[in-house]
Amino acid sequence: MKLISIVCQKGGVGKTTIVVNLSSMFSKKGYKTLLIDLDPQGNVSTYLNFDKNREDITNSTNLFENTKKINPGYLDENYYLIPSNIKISKHNEEKIAAGSKLKKLKEEGVFNDYDIVFVDTPPTMSSLVQEAIVFSDFYLIPTKAEFLAIEGVGQAMEFANTTLKTTPNTNPVFLGVVLNQIFEETDSHKDFVNELNEILGEKLLKTKIPHKTEIAESPLYAKTVIDFNEDEEIFSVFSDLAEEIKERIGLNEKST
Repeated sequence: MKLISIVCQKGGVGKTTIVVNLSSMFSKKGYKTLLIDLDPQGNVSTYLNFDKNREDITNSTNLFENTKKINPGYLDENYYLIPSNIKISKHNEEKIAAGSKLKKLKEEGVFNDYDIVFVDTPPTMSSLVQEAIVFSDFYLIPTKAEFLAIEGVGQAMEFANTTLKTTPNTNPVFLGVVLNQIFEETDSHKDFVNELNEILGEKLLKTKIPHKTEIAESPLYAKTVIDFNEDEEIFSVFSDLAEEIKERIGLNEKST
């Protein structure tokens, strides 16, 4: 089992779009995939047209309130969701110095039925984001391809480092930065990528998400990349991203 959090305190970088489409791609590749939403806005559920207030399944608030067993919502074959809603806000300022509640659940084997777990986080520097980082094996930072976003990447990395320094016995790996909504033909994009390459080196993922109307409009139709034809660019790029991440985290091959 591998656990990956998607973190960035800067809004509008496409964090939820990436985590939804990436997790759906892993499910398509045959991995039993769980998506956990820790954002009080519940945008993952909105994207997937899933009722975030259902009472018959486990929601993210339950994870912080002595849950010993989870019952996620079913999305598709190999694809499950623990949704979030505004109720989780009451846990947003809790101190985790005494120990991460999510990490305790992991240690108790609550998530062992899954090959891979993704966590979407709120666009803040908060306890919920700290919980996600401490809970995870890896964390990934998305950013848009614009110069102002470099500062956001640096802030997210600094927040993660501070969290790890102040929380005992935690060692998640910084998986890297994934560029989203890129326009490869522009000179400003090339300059941006060159600068990020100098700063991040191999921590800048090779696969980059292009600016595509199909991706931007997907939430309107509750569509993920697996709803597109496999020969379309939108499917191909997320398949490539999943393969790159799979290699970086050491996830074993899975037959589809």
